[in-house]
Amino acid sequence: MESEVGAGTTFHVLLPATTLEPSGEAGGTAQTGSGRILVMDDEPAVRTAMRRMLARLGYATETVADGEEAVALYREALEAGDPFEAVILDLTIPGKPSGERVLHDLMKIDADVIGLVVSGYADNDVLARYAEYGFAGRLQKPFTAQALGEQLARILPTAE
Repeated sequence: MESEVGAGTTFHVLLPATTLEPSGEAGGTAQTGSGRILVMDDEPAVRTAMRRMLARLGYATETVADGEEAVALYREALEAGDPFEAVILDLTIPGKPSGERVLHDLMKIDADVIGLVVSGYADNDVLARYAEYGFAGRLQKPFTAQALGEQLARILPTAE
């Protein structure tokens, strides 16, 4: 620490160096997969992070900001014969339909839609009882690529 009257104080903080695992996550490697995933989240930074995370896991990803966009893009892909393998829906989109509502709308288009609900609200009933609301899986924000890869591997049908 250096201190000079009338000039202020300077603190020097020394931290030990550390290295990160190549994936940025300790405790193992993430399960990879393939296919197309549709992500709905109102926050641009989250959409960007999800796109990058899913790309590292091997998935092609489209992202949208709200339910209207999600339903339109899902329908368009289905009609074009290039459907999404799964949708990842943020539960809460301020001023817009919830992820729960969007999944309900998608089920009208495709009864076999596979949905993964994500939320930062741990005490939400939909997150706690996701299967009762039609979702195949859930993740609580924040989550790791490893957790996302595990959920997708669990909920997506495997090629035979």
